[in-house]
Amino acid sequence: MTKKGYAVLDSDLHVYEPEDLYLRYLDERYAARAPRVEQRPNIGGTVARAWVVDDLVFPRPIGRGRADADTSARERMAPYAARNFDNVSQLEAMDVEGIDLAVLFRTLPVNCADSYEPEFAAALCRAWNDWITDFRQADPLRMGAACLLSLHDPELAAAELRRCVEELGMVAAQMMPNPVNGRHLNDPSCDVLWAEAQRLNVPICFHPAPNNYAEAHFVNRYLTMPSTTLAGSLNNPVELMGAIGAMTAGGVLDRFPNLRVAFLEGNCSWLPWLLWRLDEFWEMCHSGESVKLNALPSEYFLRQCFISVEPEEHYVDWVIEKLGDDILVFSTDYPHSDSRFPEATNGLLELPISDSSKHKILWDNCARLYGVPEHPPVGVA
Repeated sequence: MTKKGYAVLDSDLHVYEPEDLYLRYLDERYAARAPRVEQRPNIGGTVARAWVVDDLVFPRPIGRGRADADTSARERMAPYAARNFDNVSQLEAMDVEGIDLAVLFRTLPVNCADSYEPEFAAALCRAWNDWITDFRQADPLRMGAACLLSLHDPELAAAELRRCVEELGMVAAQMMPNPVNGRHLNDPSCDVLWAEAQRLNVPICFHPAPNNYAEAHFVNRYLTMPSTTLAGSLNNPVELMGAIGAMTAGGVLDRFPNLRVAFLEGNCSWLPWLLWRLDEFWEMCHSGESVKLNALPSEYFLRQCFISVEPEEHYVDWVIEKLGDDILVFSTDYPHSDSRFPEATNGLLELPISDSSKHKILWDNCARLYGVPEHPPVGVA
């Protein structure tokens, strides 16, 4: 296929979960608690469809456009919404955008609530993973998947990761970046999960979501007013900053030197500053730290980590100047209403960076992240 001569691997292509997903796939022991879709009041007094779980409301964006989305998003997504964003329409959208291969991610995780008991949170993840396995059967060569995991119980998460990779053929894990019930990513209790990901040779991908009932979640703790602008602009970068700190300065990547980690959908332009800041404080304070590192936080990141760039993120040339172009991966963010679809790939190609960097961002780096061939499989590109 290729797009203007570039092979394209979308590191984070979203799907919209059907309303009956959990009715069909959730363990029958939790049938009475299965997430369901209802009409609920939204910010600004509007009524919107939302997932409801144990009386917790997760606002559910749909491709026909959220109440505050522009009409162009509804128009761009209309053909795919007409098919309820099924797997056939997913492949059609990939063709239109010029995507050769994609790794599929959730749109709205309903497993991120501190109040859930670990077994229930794990069952919600398992249901999603079983559903996406069936979804991608329309073309498993072009549609890979990242399994959904929860940090409520790291041992349960490690077991689910093992099932998804060894039995279902998934190529990564996707997780929220914030702590769960006070358990931070660099807590030693999480090592069982990082060890399993390293053994299986699959990456851990941190992907925030604004709809989250974790007490430590940025929107819940720090935003004092219901603002889409504040939540939308700040949540993902801030959540990922904390996760980068935990995985680097927190010692996780020192303990697991072959673990690959990605930080997705939170921009990349702030990364040079953050790594400089972590290095500066580590050099000042490391003698008093309980965690001992063998390198600077930035060195761990550059050795083992990846971060996504937005199609319109013009500051990426500065990131490349400071950190190089080996850590950047690409995502279209289809089918969300703030996606530039079907011009997301064209947007990346218009950024002020070299052709070599574009090739790396659109395919090479994503391929290294997910352990897929250096070139698109025969018959795809």
